[in-house]
Amino acid sequence: MSDPSQEFAGLQAMHGSAVLLKEGGQHVALLPAFAFLAGGEPQRMDLLLVPFFHSGYVTRLFFAQQIAGRGANWNQHRVIERPWWAPSWNDVPATLKWTQMLSAHLRAVA
Repeated sequence: MSDPSQEFAGLQAMHGSAVLLKEGGQHVALLPAFAFLAGGEPQRMDLLLVPFFHSGYVTRLFFAQQIAGRGANWNQHRVIERPWWAPSWNDVPATLKWTQMLSAHLRAVA
């Protein structure tokens, strides 16, 4: 198991406004107003990286909103006391560094 503070430091170096939170006693990373591409179009929204098993998936990346025409089978979830959306995208291992995990999850909407 990786050290959450070290893993979070990598995300924070990538996105300075990242926030380390806890959900159910486990660490999650909030990435406010994160900029990324989806289908070649620039996006900016809050993301939530859950680096552990959640809702039937090995790890999860939650989006503040659905991205039309990207990803598959979007479902809404409530995490850290707010609603989030996630596409069906599985098998991103919890053994990856959190920065790698984020990139692997973003491929679902690329």
